[in-house]
Formats: sequence, C-alpha cells, structure tokens
Amino acid sequence: MTMKTLPLLLAFAAASVSAAAPNVGVVDVAEVMSKYNKAIEIKGGIDQSLAQSKAQVEQKGKELEALKADFDKTVKDANNPMLNESGKKAAVGEAQAKQQNLQQRFNEYQQFVQQAQGSIQARAGELEKAVLADVKTAAEKIAKEKGLQLILPKAVAFVADDSLNVTADIVKELNDNYKSAAPAPAAPAGDKPAAK
Repeated sequence: MTMKTLPLLLAFAAASVSAAAPNVGVVDVAEVMSKYNKAIEIKGGIDQSLAQSKAQVEQKGKELEALKADFDKTVKDANNPMLNESGKKAAVGEAQAKQQNLQQRFNEYQQFVQQAQGSIQARAGELEKAVLADVKTAAEKIAKEKGLQLILPKAVAFVADDSLNVTADIVKELNDNYKSAAPAPAAPAGDKPAAK
C-alpha cells in the first residue's frame, strides 16, 4: 500500500460510516398519553376539575340571569306611566342600584371563568410537561436496550415503517415504573389478612 492510497482509503471509510443510516425509532406521543397510567390519572383529575368548574359557571350564569330578570322588571316598573314623580324617582334609583350590582356580578363572573380556564390550562400544561419528561427518560432506556441512536415523535415523521415504532415498549416501561398517587382501594370490611 502506498502513502497516496492511504488517505484515499480513509476518506472512503469515513464516507461509508457517515452514509450508514442511524438506528431510528418512533413514538406516538398521543398514544402514550392515552395509555400511560400517570397521564390517565392526572387527566382524570383535570376532567373532574373541568366538570366542577363548568357546574360553577352554569350556577353563576343562572344567578346572573335571575339578577337580569329582576333588573328588567324594575326598569319596566320605573317606566310605568301610572307612577307619580316620587315613585318614579324611587324606581329609577332602585333600577340604577340593581344595574350596578348586575354589572359587578357580571365582571366577577367573567373573572371567575377566566381564572377557571387558566387553572385548567395550567394543569394540562403541567400534565404534558411531566409526561413528556417521563417519556424522554423511558425513550432513553429503550434506545439503549434496542441499540437505537434516535427516537422521534411519530408526528414529525412524514413516513415511518411500523417496525420502527417503539410506542408499546415505552408505554410498558412507563407503566411498569409508575406508582399511582391515588389512594389504594380499601379492603372490604369482612376480609382480613390470613394469619401466618
């Protein structure tokens, strides 16, 4: 081998190594979110909070409707042509007080709705952040076990063969290592552990 062929051979070897396709896997993050017990548990809590907030918003909305109906009746009474001047003055004053109360309650209602939405969105963001951190950790472990150099979210891959999908492996890894934060169901009263 001559000295001139050695650099050429090294260049060819380097090109061959860099041209080799990396070992790649893909993960369907939406599927992980729907099958990972931690995500399911947190989402259940978020859904429960959402239902409670919705019920409170509906209740406050009904209260506003009742206040509006009362205000409308007072305005109608104030416009009664049979009222004398002092009665009309009193009815107008009452209508103005009710209008101010209605406006204040409406502002409070809007603020409550915004705070409820913000709280739910913040919890959903925390869920996504926590789950994605867990997915990253599980993906790193699966990548080592399978000799993968890269795991991408399925959503960013235009085309991905099913053989590259490691979603089930990641879900299994996540669920195997997850300890529920929810309290364990209590044993029925009649069941007692057997004495040893």
